[in-house]
Amino acid sequence: MTQGGNDYGPLTGTEYSTWVDSLRDVEELVSDPEMKGEVKRIREAAREVRVDYKRHSREPQWSLVRELIANPIGQLREKVQGELLRKSSERSAIVPIDHDPVPSRYQQQQDRYYENLGGAKSR
Repeated sequence: MTQGGNDYGPLTGTEYSTWVDSLRDVEELVSDPEMKGEVKRIREAAREVRVDYKRHSREPQWSLVRELIANPIGQLREKVQGELLRKSSERSAIVPIDHDPVPSRYQQQQDRYYENLGGAKSR
């Protein structure tokens, strides 16, 4: 974002459509209603800034852009990253380490091993 009439960034530049489409994609992908609402609020604020810029040739109020768009996007990014980490750790926690089945002739030994291992913890 620059000031002084420069055509830079998604709000005043030519990349607005692509940028707002990516926000719409995020809105559709998140399942949390609170996050979904936050993306919608950000998208609507951006639309209002863009309309004002295009219709009235007014330079955006950059402090307002930071407050209503940039800062909330940063907070939302952190929430989404946290959610992705949580979901990926849940998936990895249920994936077995050893995918190969134990040969039947060793199954009894393995059962005893795990019973002994479990018994050692309770002592």
